[in-house]
Amino acid sequence: MATPAEEPASESIQIPDHELIRCVGKGSFGQVWLARNVIGTYRAIKIIRRNNFEEARPFEREFIGIQKFEPVSRTHPGLVDILQIGRQPQGDYYYYVMEVADDMDSGQAIQPDRYTPKTLSRINAATRRLPLEECFRLGLALADALGHLHKHGLVHRDIKPSNIIVVGGVPKLADIGLVTAIGDGTSVMGTLGFLPHEGAGHPSADLYSLGKVLYVTSMGKDVGSFPELPSNAEELTDVPAFFRWNEVLLRACDNNEQKRFQSAEEMQTALAPST
Repeated sequence: MATPAEEPASESIQIPDHELIRCVGKGSFGQVWLARNVIGTYRAIKIIRRNNFEEARPFEREFIGIQKFEPVSRTHPGLVDILQIGRQPQGDYYYYVMEVADDMDSGQAIQPDRYTPKTLSRINAATRRLPLEECFRLGLALADALGHLHKHGLVHRDIKPSNIIVVGGVPKLADIGLVTAIGDGTSVMGTLGFLPHEGAGHPSADLYSLGKVLYVTSMGKDVGSFPELPSNAEELTDVPAFFRWNEVLLRACDNNEQKRFQSAEEMQTALAPST
């Protein structure tokens, strides 16, 4: 989620039992707000306006996708919890309330005036490269979350560093505005560089995107540099583990879809510690 240049007026937006505090990011076709509920708990609320879409059909399609994801969201620790969904009676916007991401500095001790959501993109910017052992743990956790989503017949379609948040120290797939049923129209939805040539809509495409995310996180390079290795690879302390890691990335992001991981379970097996 990228911080917007301007915050739109929120006077026309009414979220029952929640006070909108400030806009803290943008996702696909909507804005994410930091909010506080009636008992003082901080939440994140994504608001999707009808006027962001040229036609009604994609607006309605995204609303249906959120409804499909909502009951699944709370059944796996690697998926952001959707706590409430609502829609303005005139149809000008709909919204969904989520658990809030950690703050980059203070975790769940949120200070509204300086809150910055902890996303993988911000972690990458701060650290350049995560330690390899941590990358393996991250890859296993996110592949497990994707596998759970796929088992419920859904695909994410927009896996990228800014759409992975940390909640209570746990990485989670977020910004689920493009979630849809598997095979429900392969599309060009997604983010350039993280999207395979055939488009989104199938599990292997999600795994391709995850591979690119893990590349950026582990190599300290932008996504367009794939498959270049880091320039200081000679500093690696565990060369065999690094080459095993790189093989996983190359397979996940192969241009030939038939050569990629066909399931999240396959990717997890490849990432699992060798015995």
